Amino acid sequence: MNPVARTLAALLLLSRAAAAQDSELAARLDKPTLIAVSAIIDSARLAKLPTKPLHDRALEGAAKGSDGPKIVIAVHQLSVRMGSAKRTLGSSATSEEIKLAASALELGVQVRDITRLQSAAGKRGVTMPLFVLTDLIAREVPIPTATDLVLQLSRAGVKDGDLSIFQRNVRADIDRGADPTVAATTRARGLVLRNSTPSKPSE
Repeated sequence: MNPVARTLAALLLLSRAAAAQDSELAARLDKPTLIAVSAIIDSARLAKLPTKPLHDRALEGAAKGSDGPKIVIAVHQLSVRMGSAKRTLGSSATSEEIKLAASALELGVQVRDITRLQSAAGKRGVTMPLFVLTDLIAREVPIPTATDLVLQLSRAGVKDGDLSIFQRNVRADIDRGADPTVAATTRARGLVLRNSTPSKPSE
């Protein structure tokens, strides 16, 4: 398939996805709410922000029985956070990075800490570090502690696969009754130590 055909195919898929989203919103929202939410989503699309999180936030509000104005405010606030996330991460940020950074901001992480995390991650990107950070905070690890731990792991060069294992291990520890801060700190300390210890040459 030539480049032009690939571009047209991608645009067609995007158009179909947008139409499906609009149809779903129309089925769940009253007309004034639908008009307001659609306007926010259209603005986000023009700004090259992910639109699915906005669509999902509107449906989440509808499922919870929130009234129209509350749904509009929630969708607008998410759009603002994603705009801030994109400005922080730069124009090359992926949709997933923008979405996760917006989630981190919603949880109370500071913009400067997202910048520090991006710097620590370097060319590896921040998708997995942000995912781990938001999960730790959701698991009631205090924001400063969670941020410092993920920064330590990123600066130590811990790979995404090991970060994912770390996140699952911390979750398992907490589910078994461990204190969230103790579990995260202990697991992170061991991972940093292991990652910084040179492997012995095979004999």
